[in-house]
Amino acid sequence: MAHTVERIALKSPSPGTERFLTVHRFGTQGARPKAYLQAALHADEWPGLMALNHLIPLLSAADKEGRITGEIIVLPYANPIGLSQRLGGSAPGRYAFDGTGNYNRGWPDLAPLAAAHLPDGLPNEEGAAIDSLRRALRAAVADLRQRTESEHWRATLLSLSIDADFVIDIHCDQESLAHLYCHQSHAAIAEGMAESIDIPVVLLEEEAGGFSFDDCNAGVWRRMGGVPGGDGLSMACFGCTLELRGKDDISDALGASDAAGLMRFFALNGLIDGEPGAPKVSAADPYKLEQVDVVECPVAGLLAYQADVGSMVEEGDVIADVIDLGAEDPLTGRTPLVARTSGLFFARADLRLVEPGDTIGKIAGRKPLAHRKVGALLEA
Repeated sequence: MAHTVERIALKSPSPGTERFLTVHRFGTQGARPKAYLQAALHADEWPGLMALNHLIPLLSAADKEGRITGEIIVLPYANPIGLSQRLGGSAPGRYAFDGTGNYNRGWPDLAPLAAAHLPDGLPNEEGAAIDSLRRALRAAVADLRQRTESEHWRATLLSLSIDADFVIDIHCDQESLAHLYCHQSHAAIAEGMAESIDIPVVLLEEEAGGFSFDDCNAGVWRRMGGVPGGDGLSMACFGCTLELRGKDDISDALGASDAAGLMRFFALNGLIDGEPGAPKVSAADPYKLEQVDVVECPVAGLLAYQADVGSMVEEGDVIADVIDLGAEDPLTGRTPLVARTSGLFFARADLRLVEPGDTIGKIAGRKPLAHRKVGALLEA
């Protein structure tokens, strides 16, 4: 089919107000493989908006040439609710003002809902089992409660993504190198993405926790053990959170480069016909999520970094000092924050006035860290 653009209305939050999603569709509906991409689920993270703005014309040209072998769905912005937030001149966009919390947490566990649509379990043949589960997942999404604006928005996004082979949720960090998160069973696919887009840090997880959007789509495949035939089912959806550097890393040059990298990734995985071309880089060995040191701040004060993003640090190195602005002696009123592992300092906070409990940096190392909590993403 030709490139089409659909406008999906969301529930109106107030009289005289309308919000909608713009959905670009490429290829043939129902064809495989299917990819779903969205940007700015956290509506204060905008590099992905630029990347998809440059990707859509490339996909449109490929569609006209008949080179899209599967189906590709692109949402150039995923969260019009968050994008409308303004507070004191800033655009918060990470947490819903309606009290439902972080936009990328608490997505539904669709496993029990899908199981209700599989009274006889899954077929023994894997291809048939995958098709059956995809049908059940679509039905499960249709069963979701959609009374509020937020519930309707979440169900609408999932109705577009839940049966995809590839779900790419594009975010960014505050100040960081490009990195991505995905399940460890998809390490080879993640390596291809890293080589295509120039991503130096790949983080593999077994149980990320938090029920993020990508895990809602991909993780359900490993949570079907309670259904006859569900044990050992392969994860037929590659879901990833792609962090496109820091929040201020927005330019046409970066957007064009990211879009070209995504096109190579599509060709590599059979979504677009043609040679993928040479990779941008050779992918580095992936890191495990439990090997990432999350540097936290124990006190309030002014933050002075002693290490730059992208630098290699050693265990015990001072990453930053927190300055006690009320100290009698400014020269000694400092609390050092040290690395608890040796590795790559790949992300840091952009706020310089911090409070106790703030995360100020992330270091990807090569050893398990006892203080890390499984299933807490990089929040503990």
